[in-house]
Amino acid sequence: MPLYPSEQTPTPPNRVEARTLSPSVSAFTAFACYFLCCLSFIWGVTRVRDYWEMNRTHGDNPAYLAIAQAAVEGRFSGPDLQSVRQFYRGTGYCIALASLLTGASVSHCLPILGLICGALAVYFCGRLWGWTVAALFSMIGVEYTPQVCQGSCEPFFVLFLFVSLWLWRRQQIAAAFIFAALATTVRPTGILLIVALAGALAWHHQWRDLGWGTAVASVIGALYLIPQVLLEKDAWAPVNGYAFDWYGASPVTVPFYPLVRAGLANQSPWTNDLKICFYISLTVFGLVILCLRRREAFAEVAGQAEWAFFILFAAFCVSYNSHAAYEAYSRYSVPIIPQSIVGLRGRFLSAGVILPLSIVAGLVSAAGALNVRTVYHMLLH
Repeated sequence: MPLYPSEQTPTPPNRVEARTLSPSVSAFTAFACYFLCCLSFIWGVTRVRDYWEMNRTHGDNPAYLAIAQAAVEGRFSGPDLQSVRQFYRGTGYCIALASLLTGASVSHCLPILGLICGALAVYFCGRLWGWTVAALFSMIGVEYTPQVCQGSCEPFFVLFLFVSLWLWRRQQIAAAFIFAALATTVRPTGILLIVALAGALAWHHQWRDLGWGTAVASVIGALYLIPQVLLEKDAWAPVNGYAFDWYGASPVTVPFYPLVRAGLANQSPWTNDLKICFYISLTVFGLVILCLRRREAFAEVAGQAEWAFFILFAAFCVSYNSHAAYEAYSRYSVPIIPQSIVGLRGRFLSAGVILPLSIVAGLVSAAGALNVRTVYHMLLH
């Protein structure tokens, strides 16, 4: 069974494509929005801190750089890797590959790769859901912009997911599973896309495609785990390394319970609470829109897999049994933002509005990365 039966004859675009194409914003506007947002962020942070030094110390970057440096040296074990064994190594391997190909240091490759992956993610977002959605995605991710500009696992993860979904639409099933598996080596929630793709194939009894897809995903998973199994003797270190964050023995629990629990105990400024509630609202909005247009969304195999992934990923985000579920929700939910906003309509979604807002979004992201209170006092004094 083809993913898109309507493509067998020269008819107008199928339902999935028709609903995502939007004439209001062009590809040029979407990329301009992305670059304006990134440039304004970089300009903002460099007023206060050294850009390269900030990248080296941002978030989990020291761990990714240690993994990348060890890979460049041909090592997959050692004291430095033992101390970061809970981190998924896919990001470090990508950095190491770029360093080997270009000769640049791993510390310089990380932010540059983040910017490249972010631009490619905008391209595939536009191909999947339209350039209006791509422009909004590049602007609306106030928490995502720092991850792109400062280097992080997020741009790699998002790019691999979007490429997998794009290949799935083009009926390149084995390739779609490959990129879904690569996403899983960066962050464990990539397994949800593999489940969604496999579930769609199983539902339509496409056993041959299911066999090939799961086989290539298993090979990539095995190659990824071999160094940890043979050298580190701990294949479950990444999972066990995050267990101390959980409220209980299970990583998931009743939907929204962890968000409410962590939100009530949160001591961050009200502006942070407002940002998190905004992203939670986006997820709920996407679920409501999906419910209203479920017949159209699930009409074809491609749409079934895409929206199954959206449901699974949204369910995980609101059910993750950790105090980080609330604080990092705006970052965790980035991969499903395009599907959350695909139902937006309105005259305000034009280049004349989106482009100026992208600059504001970049500066707001910079203020958040530097600490809003620090920026406030700096402006006063």
